[in-house]
Amino acid sequence: MIGRWMKKWTSSALGRLVPPFFVCILLFLFAMVHGGFLSWFLFYLFIPIALYIVLLMLYPFHSITIERYIEDAHWFSGDTLHTKVVLKRRWALPFFLVTICERPDHLFPLHDIKPAGLMLWVRREAVFNLAIPNMPRGKYTLGEIELKTGDPFGFFERTVYLQHRTIVYIFPKVRSLSMSDLALTQTGLHQNVQEADLSNFSGVRAYRPNDRPSWLDWKSSARTNVLVTKQFEPEREKYASVVLVSRDEDSDELFEWAVSFTASLLKVLLSNGFSVFLTYNSEEKPLFIPEDAPRALSNAYRVLAELRKDQVLATDDVRMSRSKKYMGYAVSTDPRLAYQMSEFAKTSRQRQKMFFLDSGETIGDFRKLANSWFSLSMIKDELFRSDSGVGE
Repeated sequence: MIGRWMKKWTSSALGRLVPPFFVCILLFLFAMVHGGFLSWFLFYLFIPIALYIVLLMLYPFHSITIERYIEDAHWFSGDTLHTKVVLKRRWALPFFLVTICERPDHLFPLHDIKPAGLMLWVRREAVFNLAIPNMPRGKYTLGEIELKTGDPFGFFERTVYLQHRTIVYIFPKVRSLSMSDLALTQTGLHQNVQEADLSNFSGVRAYRPNDRPSWLDWKSSARTNVLVTKQFEPEREKYASVVLVSRDEDSDELFEWAVSFTASLLKVLLSNGFSVFLTYNSEEKPLFIPEDAPRALSNAYRVLAELRKDQVLATDDVRMSRSKKYMGYAVSTDPRLAYQMSEFAKTSRQRQKMFFLDSGETIGDFRKLANSWFSLSMIKDELFRSDSGVGE
């Protein structure tokens, strides 16, 4: 009990103030007893140090204002987070051996945070550049900045915590993938004119042998004595539905891999003109990402940055859409989803594609599931362990 109290006392600012003043008293007694030039010189030399320590004790550190600047708007997993911290003060007391360090929320990787410092801070303003390497995906709060300073001889050190809240999103690592990398072709991606939206009526034309009999315009045919058929404008906008499925027993590395691949797939689809419905969270509605919205992809990256493993859809939670406007895509670590998607594609005659993240475990033979409406791609981990990732 006494040891704990002593440790708390010596770590406090008042406790750290005792040793230098104890030294000051000893030097004074030594000068009184011994006399001589040297003893009084040491005593008078220590007086400015003691006065400076008193000024550090009384200085209003919490009047210091903080400005934090993040150099880039988009940070991706594995990047080094660079921040610039500007401290401004009203009273320009010289500070020696100044160091600052970020003290963020408990989710932050504290072991990677490195402090920045100045030997001497004389002016009213000081600029510090901080770097945090190997940032993991997530949403983080930079809340406090720890500032340390002391006298130049190391007798006293003052530590204060300055408040300034900044939210930082670290997006999933995005790889530079192409349609061929994902085994995607333009065949079947565009909506067929036979599946045109019947509300987009554009007129009539002469009947052709390949036209649907149900589209014949009998009134116009009777009036002109020529078979004519209704003409509809095909749906020009392309839609895709992307589902992320994971399992509770998946490792953290495999889950991060799945989130990263989903972000890469979204980037490929949006860059090829698709508007995407992303189903990623069992507690949230699907996110609609229009292909022509400038900030749409950033918003998708942001929701994926906050995604936790306990929030992701399980195979039993997946509900297939019967709307033929959408191409169906799934990113899954659960092989059971392949059987569900294959059966749905066969019965509904809707194109579906699944990307299975192969973690090396023993699974069934997927070849028998392939049909003209369902395809499956096995994604090896070498694709995401390479250094070809880009943050765009």
